Amino acid sequence: MRGNMEKNQVIFNVEEPERDLEEAVKVLRSNLIYSGEDTHVVVVTSVQPAEGKSTVSFLLAKSFADLKKKTLYIDADLRKSEMAARYGIDVRMDGLSEFLTGQRANIVYDTNFPYLNFVPSGKKPPNPTELLSGSRFAEFLQVVRKAYDVVIIDTPPVGTVVDGSIVGRHADGVLMVVRNDFTKKEALRRARRQILQNGGKILGCVENRVKRYKSGYYGYGKYYGE
Repeated sequence: MRGNMEKNQVIFNVEEPERDLEEAVKVLRSNLIYSGEDTHVVVVTSVQPAEGKSTVSFLLAKSFADLKKKTLYIDADLRKSEMAARYGIDVRMDGLSEFLTGQRANIVYDTNFPYLNFVPSGKKPPNPTELLSGSRFAEFLQVVRKAYDVVIIDTPPVGTVVDGSIVGRHADGVLMVVRNDFTKKEALRRARRQILQNGGKILGCVENRVKRYKSGYYGYGKYYGE
């Protein structure tokens, strides 16, 4: 699945996070490390769009790579990925959808961050749920599970489509990103039930945009288990 670095390098254009944000991500990373030695493949999702799940998932993946852990970041949003626009990626990349449809075998890209590799979503397919439900996706995760120390998977919000719940059944756990004063409790309960009913395990929630009295708003400050 790997190719030549010169052909397969993705440049993520990101600014250094604020100190509060960086520390909050480190706290989240530590919680995952101490959640158990079997927690290697983690899905990051949310109830609805605009809750910050993609930012959390990327920063979390990069944070693990900063520890020199071999990390794979997978964009499993086959419906409406915003990775290219968000991070200024200006090259056309085949990705997960091409792999799942048998069009491409090499979909793992090097990045401009040491120890961090990336699988883009690829072109939008007509049947994303079916592709993520298939055996080819499950086999792919088994391969990367053995090849990497940490695998972080960004999925669509579970309150809008079932894809995140399907992916969650193959992971060691699911993180729910919840935007403060935005996500309704009942919607969060429904999302949790959906993940559990599909065989996923809830690791906890990341509360985004929590107000700090002295430093304004920052992200991802609170982690708590079931």
